Amino acid sequence: MKRPRAFQEFRNLRVLPSGYQVSVTRGKMEFSKHFAGHSRKSLQAAMRYRNQLRRELPDKRKNMVPRRLLAALNLKRPAVGVFRHPKRHMYQVTYRDRDGRLRTRAFGWTDREAEINAYAAAVKFRKKCFGW
Repeated sequence: MKRPRAFQEFRNLRVLPSGYQVSVTRGKMEFSKHFAGHSRKSLQAAMRYRNQLRRELPDKRKNMVPRRLLAALNLKRPAVGVFRHPKRHMYQVTYRDRDGRLRTRAFGWTDREAEINAYAAAVKFRKKCFGW
């Protein structure tokens, strides 16, 4: 079997000259394992191991967006690039301005209802910045 090229669904999975390598990092600890060969069997074993790790290890995000917010905005997943800071009561979006400088914008909230509006504003700003 020929060595496959890069695949889109290969998150946490690398194609090496010797086979497949699964690598998942959580909390500055890397969990890694190598599967020799480029056969379909070794690819399936690598994907099974990766899926098992992703189920067992905690989520990558430290400050998850509450489900009630996602449900209120009809989203299935949190928006990429919008970060929650619960102790500071704000959502943060990092972007680059026209000069290429890194900027951040904060969207604060005071109560549960205002948190929904702050998250919606942060998602809208992120979409506007990146032209989605």
